[in-house]
Amino acid sequence: MMMKEMFQLDEMTAAVSHHPLYVLMLKTQHCGVCEAVQAKVAVMLDKNESVSGGYAYLEKVPEAASVYIALTSPVVLVFFEGKEVYRAARFVRMDELEQVLIRYEEVLGMES
Repeated sequence: MMMKEMFQLDEMTAAVSHHPLYVLMLKTQHCGVCEAVQAKVAVMLDKNESVSGGYAYLEKVPEAASVYIALTSPVVLVFFEGKEVYRAARFVRMDELEQVLIRYEEVLGMES
C-alpha cells in the first residue's frame, strides 16, 4: 500500500483513527535521511497489507510537530487502534519497526 501524503492535521487524526494499524511518518523537506527512511517504510507497507500508512512534511503541517511531539525528523509513529504503540525518531531501526508491525498484525489476526 502506498504511503499517502497528508496536508492537514485532521486528515492525519482521521487516518489514525480509521485504520486498525497505521504508520505515520513526519519528515522535513531537503532531508536525505527522511527520504531513505520513507522508501524503506513504503516497501515494508507494500509487504504488509493490513498496515496503512501516510506521511506529512512538518513545513506544510507545522501543528503536527506539537500534536505528535516531533522534535526532530524523521519521526515514525505506529498506531494500533488509535493509540501510539511505537515511536522512532531520527534513527529508525527497520528491523525493530518490522517486528512491531508483525506483532500487531498477529494481534489483528487473532481479533478477526
